[in-house]
Amino acid sequence: MKHNIYYQHQRKYLQLEYYQKSKNSLKQQLEVEALIKSLKNKINSMEYELLNKHFEKLKQNKRTEIRLAHKIKIEKLSKGDVKLDIINPKKVVHNISSRSLTEDEESILAKGLQFCIETKIKNPIEFKTEIEMMAFSILKQLHKPHETSLNSSLTECIQRAANQALKINKNKKIINVNKNELIALKSLIKDQNIVIMKADKGSVCVIMDKDHYKSKVFELLSTGTSFKKMNELDERGKPNTIEHVVKKMESKLDHRLKELKKAKRLSQDDYDYIHCTGSRCSVLFCNPKIHKEGMPLRPIISTNNSYNYKLAKYLTKLVEDARQKPKSYVKDSFSFARLIQLKQPAANDIMISLDVESLFTNVPVYEAVELAIKIIIDKKKIDKNYTKLTAKDLRNLFQLAVTNTPFRFYDQLYMQVDGVSMGSPLAPILADIFMTYIEQQIEEYEYSDKIKLYVRYVDDTFIIFNGKENDIQQLVEFVNKLHPKLKFTHEIESNFELPFLDVKVVKQRTKFETTIFRKKTYTGQLLHWQSCQAKKYKIGLIKTLTFRALSICSSKRLLEEQCELIERTMICNGYPVNLVKRKIKNTIEQYHNNRSTIKNKIKTKEKKLFIPLTYYGDETIIMSNKIKNIIKSLFPTFEIIFGYKKGTTLAKLFTKNFKGKDPMEIGVVYKLTCKTCDQVYIGQTKLNINERMKQHKEGLRKPETSRAADHMINNKNHVIDFSTPEIIGRDIHRKRREIKETLLSLQHQKSYNKISHELMIFTN
Repeated sequence: MKHNIYYQHQRKYLQLEYYQKSKNSLKQQLEVEALIKSLKNKINSMEYELLNKHFEKLKQNKRTEIRLAHKIKIEKLSKGDVKLDIINPKKVVHNISSRSLTEDEESILAKGLQFCIETKIKNPIEFKTEIEMMAFSILKQLHKPHETSLNSSLTECIQRAANQALKINKNKKIINVNKNELIALKSLIKDQNIVIMKADKGSVCVIMDKDHYKSKVFELLSTGTSFKKMNELDERGKPNTIEHVVKKMESKLDHRLKELKKAKRLSQDDYDYIHCTGSRCSVLFCNPKIHKEGMPLRPIISTNNSYNYKLAKYLTKLVEDARQKPKSYVKDSFSFARLIQLKQPAANDIMISLDVESLFTNVPVYEAVELAIKIIIDKKKIDKNYTKLTAKDLRNLFQLAVTNTPFRFYDQLYMQVDGVSMGSPLAPILADIFMTYIEQQIEEYEYSDKIKLYVRYVDDTFIIFNGKENDIQQLVEFVNKLHPKLKFTHEIESNFELPFLDVKVVKQRTKFETTIFRKKTYTGQLLHWQSCQAKKYKIGLIKTLTFRALSICSSKRLLEEQCELIERTMICNGYPVNLVKRKIKNTIEQYHNNRSTIKNKIKTKEKKLFIPLTYYGDETIIMSNKIKNIIKSLFPTFEIIFGYKKGTTLAKLFTKNFKGKDPMEIGVVYKLTCKTCDQVYIGQTKLNINERMKQHKEGLRKPETSRAADHMINNKNHVIDFSTPEIIGRDIHRKRREIKETLLSLQHQKSYNKISHELMIFTN
């Protein structure tokens, strides 16, 4: 009772103080306006403008200072008086290198490889490119093909908001890492004798000696039949350089696509989608399996922007749309939990799980491809318009997509001759198709009637088997004889419990209970609260984890256990205690309200546009909210949704050390400087920079095909060295690259290149 009276009086006096300060603030504002009006009449317009800019700068500095102070204060208050646990660095940082880590080095790595460092915008070109790209996307969404600029009110608002964001960013202090951690991070990046990467399982950061890492990878590449080192010379005696091999594979694919297009079995749209120029060479990297004896490596071949990446995506969709889901299909952990909760165990029921060792690298690729082709052709028999490609066409395309694909490990070239690379878009579906074929043979097992439930998620299978343990051994022996390349391991329930995916199934007398399962490799490391990422994603993570617990846990008791664990885990990752408790509670209430009421969703006619922006801090949110509000006022039926991309993560900083430097420079903006007159040509290309320079050189023989070459032709004794272009920007996206080219051209007053994109926001 005493506490209630105290809080009532406290609230009353705080309100009085607030009203008094608001009154004083309004009085001061009126006085300032009167002073400004008087000042404006006493000095000339130029002096007033200079003075006004000075006042604005002072206001901005003070606003930034107050905002920072309040931000730190609120975060401290949010955490309450509870002494927070932190994740033990030894648990999440696994150092097997010869380098001893300092306390600061361990501290920065313990934040996780996905931790984003708050940074200042050193190069405004990247920021301005995103803003111009946003303006271009808005204009495109408004369906105004003949217009090249937006409403002047909108462009002015975007420009003001963007410039304000740049000012805030310039004046802010970096607070999510300390000075010593930054020094430690720079030291780790400079060390070329180590590699820092993610472990195969769990959020563990692994530090290895580079020589040790490379020797283990070379051992992996030389063992078995999946990989083969490429010869130094090709069949024509030309050196098999990375550039030469990629260009040759591009030509091979393009030749096949042109044949199909000419025969009218491939549409122009499909050709444009698959056709590739200026591609990268796929690159191999490995994640160490620190939880296994001998620490074997999991090979991953990154195929992004490779010559056959779009082809693989095209074929994946072709197969996916043609096939029916197998009987064993389970969508995710939630679906599995709902399914198993409806089952009732019987006497002699035993839960077992099957797993295939290294499925992707062991998929017999030629057999899997034939199964995929059969699915497409069977669909074509039902729907003649499904595709015009024949079985032979498909076979050729699949071979180009998944067989004999070149990749590099550092600067050495290899070829994958069997299996499917884990980074290929085709890998999951080919593996799933082959596993479906295998389980059709399991149906022919003589004791298949004892299998009461059989569900599979890619290479993980859950079975309820009614029989004895001897019968299970016979089943495992049977599946291991189905194909020489596949090796099945199995696990039998222990103490009436068995994990499947991230669900722990507990067999009771009359029902199956489910709760969340966490592997031994689980570290509890999640997105850190101090990571420079939008707060809505951090709050969304609390909701997601709580929703996961609500969807999987089969009883109130199990749910409460998981919510307590979520709370402890989030607090260990730096999240404010009160915020975590509140969001867990709100999510549970929202979940039950949604289940008990039928929501009538009213369809709106709003046009929605998703805009990605790099998140630099609160200034990004302030800017995007201003832009969203002005768009809403100008175009009421148009909604813009901002997605905030990660900035500089720790993982990005260490990538080159374990992937090696890509020798091919593609998707770049470059500068060519005349040695005689200092005029510059700013260009952009999707191609490898060396290919583009060859085109410029050819312009010396073919006038009016290259502006840079024409400069030398039209100006006697003027020299441009095409062998040493300066790369001043990078972007794989064509329109973004064109915007960068224009922005950089405006920076150089002596540039004479043609402008390929008309700017809308930063026009001067």
